[in-house]
Amino acid sequence: MDRAFNPDRYDADGQLVLASAEGGGGGGTHKATSGPWTTASGVAGELHRDMQTAMTDLGHAHEGLGNGTSGFASAKALGALRPGWEERLSGIRDLCGHLDGEMKKVGVEFHENEVGTKKSFK
Repeated sequence: MDRAFNPDRYDADGQLVLASAEGGGGGGTHKATSGPWTTASGVAGELHRDMQTAMTDLGHAHEGLGNGTSGFASAKALGALRPGWEERLSGIRDLCGHLDGEMKKVGVEFHENEVGTKKSFK
């Protein structure tokens, strides 16, 4: 099936040709760093804080909503929507907090691995 979509990956005999065969593959110019992991971690941490702020703002916006609005359908509808929004925002907040920590760990491990690999060639 793959051969029909990627014919250039096969030789004349129908055998799959690997990128590493006959000197193919990478040219040794690939540079990988922990930077993207650290950056992504920072973004996740920022989103975590933003979701917490959004939840606080939502709570403040609903303070006193019942005072003077009893009987209004719009006030009742807003009150019914709040738990769903709180659940969504807290789920996003928690996930972003988790991703922040995990991506920081990956960045540190990646950096330590790179340092160890470089030392092994000296």
